[in-house]
Amino acid sequence: MPSASRFRFLVLVAVVTVVTLVPASARVAHAQVPDPEARATRGVHVAGGARAGDADATSLATNPAQLGLLPAGGLSLAEDFGKRDALLAGRGAGLFAAAPALHGGFGLSLSYVQASPRVDVQAHGTFQLGYALRIGRATSFGASWTHVWGSRWAGTETFDLGAAQRFGRYVALGLVVEDVGAPRAARAAAGLSRLWAGELVVRPLGTDRLELAVGASHVEGERWQWLVPRARIAGRLARGLRAFAVATSLPRGSELAFAGGADYQAELGLALDFDHLGLTVAGRGAFPGAGEAGGDGALVVRLEGERRPPLVEGSVVVRVRLEHLGDDRAFVALVRRLRALAFDPTVTAVLLHVESDGLGLGRVEELRDLVTALRARGKKVFAYGAFPATRDYYLATACDGIVMHPAGALALTGFSQTVTFYKRALDTIGVNVDLVRIAEFKGAMEPFVFYEQSGPVRENRNDLLDDVYKRLLAAIARARGTAAHPLDDAAARALVDRGLFSPEEARTAGLVDAVADDDEIEDYLKRALGRARVTLRDPDASPVSEAWPARRVVVVLADGTIVDGPSQHLPFGLGAAAGSDTLVEALEACRKDASVSAVVLRVNSPGGSAFASDVVARSIVKLRKSGKPVVVSMGDMAASGGYYIAAPGDVIFAEPSTVSGSIGIFAYKVDAQKLMATLGLGTETYRRGARADYMSPYRPWTPAEVKIASDKIRHLYDLFLTTVVEGRKSRGLTRARVDELGRGHIWTGAEALSLGLVDRMGGLSDAIDLAASLGHVPTNRDGFPPVAVLPHEPAGFAQLLGSLAAGSAAESELATLMRQRLAALGGPALRLLGPVLVGKGEGVEARIPYDLDLR
Repeated sequence: MPSASRFRFLVLVAVVTVVTLVPASARVAHAQVPDPEARATRGVHVAGGARAGDADATSLATNPAQLGLLPAGGLSLAEDFGKRDALLAGRGAGLFAAAPALHGGFGLSLSYVQASPRVDVQAHGTFQLGYALRIGRATSFGASWTHVWGSRWAGTETFDLGAAQRFGRYVALGLVVEDVGAPRAARAAAGLSRLWAGELVVRPLGTDRLELAVGASHVEGERWQWLVPRARIAGRLARGLRAFAVATSLPRGSELAFAGGADYQAELGLALDFDHLGLTVAGRGAFPGAGEAGGDGALVVRLEGERRPPLVEGSVVVRVRLEHLGDDRAFVALVRRLRALAFDPTVTAVLLHVESDGLGLGRVEELRDLVTALRARGKKVFAYGAFPATRDYYLATACDGIVMHPAGALALTGFSQTVTFYKRALDTIGVNVDLVRIAEFKGAMEPFVFYEQSGPVRENRNDLLDDVYKRLLAAIARARGTAAHPLDDAAARALVDRGLFSPEEARTAGLVDAVADDDEIEDYLKRALGRARVTLRDPDASPVSEAWPARRVVVVLADGTIVDGPSQHLPFGLGAAAGSDTLVEALEACRKDASVSAVVLRVNSPGGSAFASDVVARSIVKLRKSGKPVVVSMGDMAASGGYYIAAPGDVIFAEPSTVSGSIGIFAYKVDAQKLMATLGLGTETYRRGARADYMSPYRPWTPAEVKIASDKIRHLYDLFLTTVVEGRKSRGLTRARVDELGRGHIWTGAEALSLGLVDRMGGLSDAIDLAASLGHVPTNRDGFPPVAVLPHEPAGFAQLLGSLAAGSAAESELATLMRQRLAALGGPALRLLGPVLVGKGEGVEARIPYDLDLR
């Protein structure tokens, strides 16, 4: 048993022991009531109820601790149809509601129980409130309060305590103490003793396909011969259909359970699931050792926030919009959503609204991979848009069909990069930038020190454009050509050179399959799918019913410019800052958490602080040495400092157009001495030490200081090389070879694969699959293992501020306008200075140019 689980189990045992030693508020008579369900404070019988294992709203009645393990909220109606002279308790009806909240779960119920004279239960009502506190992912402690009205116990209030623990996917334990205070009613001859109950559940296969449970209950103060054992078996017969059987032995008189003359109870039932709706039906029987047997029926209707595999398959088309994906956290959620749709039997097709602002080519190719995966599992995928641009159309070419809005336009114009040079403007105002770099391809600061791009950097940019452009042409030719009318790269190039198309022109040219507005799209889908009726809906983001959580994969997001200190967002869409403190904290949490079996480092970063990159890389090495595999997934870009932190991973995934490499370092200092003089400002500096004002903005570096800065970045560059060489040993890269591939040179993912800088082509989905395999993490019904994302998303007001700052759907019109104006007036320069202002570094950077994005 893992140490964390052992600790939680010991806490659970300790709590139960303390409750045992707490004396009752008053001595009570011990009524010999062998049936644990026949208690005056209990509500309606719940068909198939369990004290351990899966949790839903009815768990409040069986074990309040189970509320802490609720996957989602729910509402249940339970009814038992027993006759008045039945031998079974719990006749009546009850309404249950529960929801996760405050690190646990709340629940309430209202029940009316009819009289059952043969088991000494009078008609009464109950109102129950409960709360459970979840500790970790698999431990919960709960309590409930119940008020009784009607019968001689009217006005009685009583409390129950419970504990629940899941030990991985295979074992669960539930312990309950009912009527903890041994309540005494004013009109009752005797009080109620505590009832102790427990259940141990075993899933031999690690899923709900087969579940075996044994339990027992005992009335405190009674003879141990009157221990009431209970056995339960449950299993999944088919998708959406589960069966269960429960048997209980009730001792009679002084006999033990199972002895001759003992009473028996049995329950046999079926649970039917229809997505968020469920129905449980059961038959109950009482078989006394002497006398006549009897029985009744029970049902539970469930409305759950959790989704269960449906008994009857639907036929729906899910509409997925690619909106507000600048934040990689949102992109991770999209990947998981599309992956789940591929495994959802109710989904026939996906309608992908392909227009998206903020996706680079690397993530577009990830979505193309997911579209391919959807189609491989028999789902049709259609692309729809009004004003698709080149990247949108590149994604659309992976789909079965492409539809345009009649009032839209297709801008298939190719890719471009525009570099803004600030050197002449800086000369005009009297500002100079001192720069040292390794090496000739490290062009991030060239716009501030040169009047035009240097030869090596210009050549590198053109090589990058050529590589991604040929992939675009090949995708168009492959997707839009037919056997009768093949389309080669030259024909595809001619279409791109034409560039702009109206919807009808795009259809005539064979670039789209249909033109339809929002009201007509359903008719197109009916024809394309060959169905008379199509249900079009948005994705259901509800949690899916899965196995109990055990080992898991954690995705650690390194999204944005790497800076020293905590992660944060820069305002007006100027980008995110991935702080080394935040990333190291997340990586350390993964190292110490026994439930984390593998880590996916998701890098979507142009680099940043060389020091911060080195700190994060060392933390990744430490995590790997602890025995946990680290798989790297590169997004749009993972270059310079982004590659620095990726290099120590076990396996590196990239997409063909991911911007990677750029192994290099630069340092700079701004000298505003002339500007100060122009403004009539003067400074006097008093120093002790020749280099005390080494980074002063009021003077340039001296030749000696330029050498000092060069030596400093050479040292950091050597650390960078060492990190890459140690991480890439499996690909046979030597120090000399890494230096040859480095020097600031930028490579696409396809080029990096051939050079040994990355290991495989693929996206986040592929990286999670491999991490699960390396960490021996079992998968769920959606084909994914249990996945968590770190660092945690800011909550509440902090999240709102982050949304405003990042330029998401919540941003104001003013924020949108300012972001657009800043981009037009030199966004790259502002984004360059932003991380320097928020970070704690000394201006030594491992970063690529901000204007490298392809438009």
